[in-house]
Amino acid sequence: MSNVVMRINTPEVSQRSVIAENVQKCLEKAEWNAAIVEMEKLFAINQNPLVRVRIGDVRRKLNHHGAAIREYVRAAELFAAEGFVAKAVAQYKLVVRLDSSNEFARSMLNMLRATRTVAKLKREPIEYRIPQLSGTVIPRYSDDSNC
Repeated sequence: MSNVVMRINTPEVSQRSVIAENVQKCLEKAEWNAAIVEMEKLFAINQNPLVRVRIGDVRRKLNHHGAAIREYVRAAELFAAEGFVAKAVAQYKLVVRLDSSNEFARSMLNMLRATRTVAKLKREPIEYRIPQLSGTVIPRYSDDSNC
């Protein structure tokens, strides 16, 4: 048997990797607006919420705090829709930290915190056992006062 790993090269995968490389180059050169354009292309191919988070980060670097907050909220909504509640909560916390008056983020944060999954509420059954002596020596006392 061969240990060769076959990589499937679909046009989408190669296009996504080229765009990701372009994003990296733009970020290294601090070309923030060009990086946003490339990240938007990347998001159009693959709706990964992390791309929205990175766009928000770049918008914060550009001091576009309102646009950054919108990106973080969008990322939080995508995370929540995919079932990643903890990641959504983290994004809403970030929004509240950046804009403490953002009532939408506060309400979503409270709602997500109140929503518990079955896995979090699951408790392991407690099994009660009668304590057993484990081979310890218990001294016996007698009425003999010769001891």
